[in-house]
Amino acid sequence: MRILLFTLWFVAGISHAEINILVRASALAQSDETSFQSWGVSHQRFDNEDIALSQALLSFDTLVTDDWYVHGVFNGYSDGEEKLGFTQLYAKYRPLTSNKIKPEVKLGFFYPAMSVENTDIGWLSPNFLSNSAINSWIGEELRTAGVEVSFRQNGRQTRSPWSWKVVGSLYKGNDTTGTLLAWRGFALHDRQSVHDDRINFPPIPGVVNDNGIDAPAWTDPFREIDTNIGFYVGGHLAYKRDTDARYYYYDNRADPLALDPDRIYAWRTRFHSLAVRHRLSPDLTLLSQGLVGSTLMGYNIVKNDFYSAFLALTYQQDSHTYSARLDWYQVVDNDSFMYDPNASRGEALSVNYQYQINDYFSVATEWQTNRGRKAQRRFFVTDEDYIENSLQLAVTFRY
Repeated sequence: MRILLFTLWFVAGISHAEINILVRASALAQSDETSFQSWGVSHQRFDNEDIALSQALLSFDTLVTDDWYVHGVFNGYSDGEEKLGFTQLYAKYRPLTSNKIKPEVKLGFFYPAMSVENTDIGWLSPNFLSNSAINSWIGEELRTAGVEVSFRQNGRQTRSPWSWKVVGSLYKGNDTTGTLLAWRGFALHDRQSVHDDRINFPPIPGVVNDNGIDAPAWTDPFREIDTNIGFYVGGHLAYKRDTDARYYYYDNRADPLALDPDRIYAWRTRFHSLAVRHRLSPDLTLLSQGLVGSTLMGYNIVKNDFYSAFLALTYQQDSHTYSARLDWYQVVDNDSFMYDPNASRGEALSVNYQYQINDYFSVATEWQTNRGRKAQRRFFVTDEDYIENSLQLAVTFRY
């Protein structure tokens, strides 16, 4: 995989590329609890009253031949363990053909196209400063390091209002997917893990102690631990430009008994995802996604089910965009290891306003309240219930 990524980078470097740049600075005021990035119990990415470089990315597309092109996204942040790296780097084969059903192959490091929310450059949301709970987790722990094959049919070519696509993938890595859901819970933010990144979570005594699980208070989200190959399959169905529905089934096929020298476990994680975008009118769009899955580590040391869903509305008129999103999420603890409680649940409301100043600059403000209950808080604070409020003001430059 490293040889492949180096090759893609070399090809991109010597070829003419279409380049997009985005830089976002944010000022934040939020609940006064230490962020999970600093091993705190908060679900927030930043600490209180922070001024941060929340996004800096360079996205490029390079046409190598008529059938092949290379896509990459390089990210920089002011927070996290790895502050600079790439979040996507892959080659795509899309042959020019007159056939009604067209093939496509992707090879490298990329997202499965589950989301109807994260459609901006660099897998950002065009309507919110934070992602939903579902896509925050996907941005943290999920990436395909392998190959994806798809077949699609465009309705315009067949004079039909319907278009469709079927997808299948085989990949390595992602063996630790599920760690954050068990040992931190769902969170809502916009930071994507870069390749070779590390994500921190609170040092739960039953997890980090020698007489417990004896694991570190961090996870490497794209680590390969066993030799198993994971897979996902999916399908897209669209009606004109008004409706887009996407279903995916994901299974990393990890061996839950596998353990590497850093005492990082593999987690067997499976889930179903269904996402829908529907344009209610030329100005008003509805977005929704649901996630149902499970994760297993060890001999039932950690055995959890997880659920999440969101519903969002976006209204756009001229240079103004108004958006609101409701999130719901839950992790159900099904194991009997009492020193590592994983149960959590919560609801969040996010309200966003954006103003496009010109072709290069925009400003946005977002208020979010996230409340729920998490069993692990008993080890750090007196109350398992939490209410986390945040207000963010951001200035974004695009080129």
